[in-house]
Amino acid sequence: MSDPDRETLEALSRDYSDTPRRCLFVFGSSGEPVAEIFRQLLQLPHSTIDPQHLEEMAAGSRCAVTISTPMQMVPEIVRSLSRINVAIYQVTLLEDRPSPEVVRG
Repeated sequence: MSDPDRETLEALSRDYSDTPRRCLFVFGSSGEPVAEIFRQLLQLPHSTIDPQHLEEMAAGSRCAVTISTPMQMVPEIVRSLSRINVAIYQVTLLEDRPSPEVVRG
């Protein structure tokens, strides 16, 4: 990773704006408790997720999800999943620029 790339990514950790960014979360298990964490996220402005993905998570058939949320919510999501003993295998920023608004749950 070049220094400009590293600097850009490090700057995201200081992004306290409400600008949503697309992120991929991959976790070890799903079910109603996992879906509930993401449902709570949708109560906040500027966060979106496909409602079908929420249903699949609740049913236990989806262990990866793409969401749009402000960067400062990512550590909160990780903490919330960790509290209920859900293994997190990957969190990936899919876009380093603001994402368009998508379907709100």
